[in-house]
This record gives sequence, structure tokens and C-alpha cells, in this order.
Amino acid sequence: MRDTLICTVGTSLKNNIAGQQESPLYPLLAAHNAKGVVLELLKRSPQDRLNGAEINSIHSIIVGKHLNLCENLVFLVSDTPDGFLTGQILNHYYTNPRNADRFTTVSVKTIEGLTDQDVKRFRNEGMRNLVRLIGQEARVLGSNRLLINATGGYKAQISFAGMIGQALEIPVCYLFERFSEVIQLPPQPVALDLSFWLEHVDIFFDLEEGIESDQPFSSPDERFATIVDDTNVDNRWLTFLSPTGQLYHETFRYHFAHSAKSLLPPDSGLPLEKKKIRYEDDNKGKHKGLRNFLDKLKNYPYVKEIYTYYYNPNLNEPVRFRKSAKGKTGQIEGIYSNVGATTKFDLITTAQNSRQLQACIADLNDGLTS
Repeated sequence: MRDTLICTVGTSLKNNIAGQQESPLYPLLAAHNAKGVVLELLKRSPQDRLNGAEINSIHSIIVGKHLNLCENLVFLVSDTPDGFLTGQILNHYYTNPRNADRFTTVSVKTIEGLTDQDVKRFRNEGMRNLVRLIGQEARVLGSNRLLINATGGYKAQISFAGMIGQALEIPVCYLFERFSEVIQLPPQPVALDLSFWLEHVDIFFDLEEGIESDQPFSSPDERFATIVDDTNVDNRWLTFLSPTGQLYHETFRYHFAHSAKSLLPPDSGLPLEKKKIRYEDDNKGKHKGLRNFLDKLKNYPYVKEIYTYYYNPNLNEPVRFRKSAKGKTGQIEGIYSNVGATTKFDLITTAQNSRQLQACIADLNDGLTS
């Protein structure tokens, strides 16, 4: 039941109106009067080319019954003033009760970094955030409910949205300029090596946030060479997932979520009150929020015991889970950091081999951002 449309947004609507100075739309747009623009647009057919690529293509999607229900509409706009204004116009247009193509819920999300003022930000930040936003919708709702409309936006954005749809098994619609109706590109099966992601899952999550070092990133697997970007800033190396790397990461996360039950270790069978939390040096209560964080971890069925072994009141680190340096079977290192303090702890799990342990790490890290 496809009821959610994700729509990339460009500036064709604004550009079209800007070229019609005699139109009543022109002064309304110049005044940034989004509601006024919408009232004028609703007097026209949604097929009118003046309405822009988004309105034209969404109408064709609805008429062509590519959606089962018009429940959720998500606009992904560029990180620019034009993107913001166009997003506001489209938001009002598709929530107006006079619009036969209206949706129950409409949201506008800015793709941070997607700006034509900075080519590096566009590539490294904007394209990665495009992947993140669509990946988040897929994880929350499921790909079977989603449809991507990749008609509007920068050419690179449109092309990459198509790749995202293929990777996450989401159909993609596109309205060519000379066509009167959209074409739908069915998702293609993608050969995925989930074991590669699982084996290095802690590194993938670290790279998503960025790894800072005094030397370039040393790849534990040659396949990382094509999915990371290194930048030298003041003699410090910053390494992030490239846009393609972010797409791999989101794809693996999505597929892991659908196969987690078969990959995770068995339930410990322990009731919550039997799962012990031990604090080193009796430092219970020193780190604000730690107790609640660890209590939540007890709810994971495979967690048996938690003990802290390090506390620094003057250290900031990313909150994450990774392989324990102690190398014991079933043991995971966790890092909790807030209010300028960091606590490190170990989780004892029911994992019986490295694959089950990596699945636990994936599940715990995924829980931090879901």
C-alpha cells in the first residue's frame, strides 16, 4: 500500500513565475507571499506548465494511480532561500482543502548543504544528507509504502535520488519535460554483501559522524577506498563517508533491519531486575543521564550485564558502540557522552560468535539514531 510520496524540489515554479511579469503571481512571489501564490495557482489546472515540475509531476502520479493513497507528502528542498520559499508554497498548495490533489500530511525538509554556492558542501554534505533523509523515511515507514518523485531539483540530485530508490527498493517516478505523464522506474534487485557491512559496522557508524586523526584514514578493507573522503584541516585529517558510502550505509542499515531477527543472538532469558549494572569506584550518580541510558540498554533481549570501567568529567566523545578491545566473546564496548563528560562501559551479551556480536553492534548503534 504505497501512501507516501517523497518529492525532490527544484526552482522551476519560481523561475516560471519570474518570467511572467504581467501575471498576478509575479508581485505575490516577489513579496514572498506563499499563501497568495497558492490561491492564484489553484485557479489553474495542475497540468499548466507554469505551475512547475513538482505540481505537474505529482498530478500525473495521482492520475496515473502510482500511489494507492495520498497520505503523506515529503518535500526535500535545497539549502537555499529559493528552496525555502518553494517549499512553503508547495506546503500550502498540498494542504489547501480546495486542492483535489491534497495530501493528509505534508512536510518540508531542508537538505542541509545542498547549495550551489559551495560545490564541496553540495557533494560531501548535501548529497549525503539527501541519502540520510530518504533512508530515514524507508526505515520508519518501510520501502513498500514509499514512492520517490525525482522530477525536481539539481540534475545531480535527481540522478542520485534515482540511485537511492534502486538501492532501497523504492520505485522512482520522473516526468520528462516533453512528456505529459510520468514514467515509473521499478526498483531493481541490488547485489548486497551484508557481511562486509556487518564485519565493519562500528567503523561505518564512526565514519558517518566523521573520524578525526593526525593521519589519513587507514582502511581495514580495500573496499573502503571507494566510499570515504579524506580532508586535511590544520594538519588534522577528517574522514567521512562519501555520498556513495552513505548510500551503501543506509542500504545495509535498511536490509539489516529486515533480517535482524535471524542475525541477532538468542534472548538471555533474564528478567530486567536480574540484569546487573555495576559502576567502577562506586561512581553511581556522577554522570548525569548515565543511569537512564544504561537502564534502556537492559531492554535489549541479548544484553545480560553492564559494567562501567572509565569516567572522565572533562571529555566529549560520540555516543556509540564498538568491538571491545578486551576481545572476549559476547563483549561490546559502549561510550556514553553528554554535558562534557564521558563514561565507557562494557555490555555482556549472549553473542556466541563474531557475526552475532557484529549484529548486536549494528542493532545498538541503529537504536541511537532511529
